[in-house]
Amino acid sequence: MIEQLRKMAGLWMFALGIVSLAVLSGCQTGSRAQLPPPESGNAFHVGDLVTVSVVPVSANVDSIPDHTERIGEDGTITLLYVGQVTAVGKTPSQLQKEIHDLYVPKYYKDLNVTVKGEDRFFYVDGEVQQRGAKIYPGDMTIVKAISVAGGFTDFAKRTKVKLIRGGHTEIVNVDKAINDPSLDVPVFPGDKIIVPRRFF
Repeated sequence: MIEQLRKMAGLWMFALGIVSLAVLSGCQTGSRAQLPPPESGNAFHVGDLVTVSVVPVSANVDSIPDHTERIGEDGTITLLYVGQVTAVGKTPSQLQKEIHDLYVPKYYKDLNVTVKGEDRFFYVDGEVQQRGAKIYPGDMTIVKAISVAGGFTDFAKRTKVKLIRGGHTEIVNVDKAINDPSLDVPVFPGDKIIVPRRFF
């Protein structure tokens, strides 16, 4: 009888271990899965304002005036000589390269092309030195975002930083992310980072 009870207890402990492992695994991956994909990373969207500067390298060649235009419903902007260029879905650097290749060597021997969009922002609140909206530079992670905000205060709970996107929240251990770049979560325009206060 005692032996049977021991076997039953062992089976229950084994089953409990499997369930606990499954729950813990779900907790580790669940927060990352909750965050929706960013609606606006660094790529352009319909309606975005784009400024294109095209400057010939040679001083003896006439320059092209800067062109500023909102991306149309068809996803394009229209440039002098080359006509319509698809901008939607491309980052500024991708669009720069494409515009450069459209002008060179057909119209110019060489050019410097700069593409800029409107400023976009992410937000940092809580236990950081400089709270508020920060300009999104195009390549941002949560560790960099905390740095842009002046770093943590002495009271920051660095292991439970919230990254909020579209009503969904991911909890990030920034201490671990500093030492392991694979844990450094990307930040996109419109994201909000909240650093909670730790309690002693």
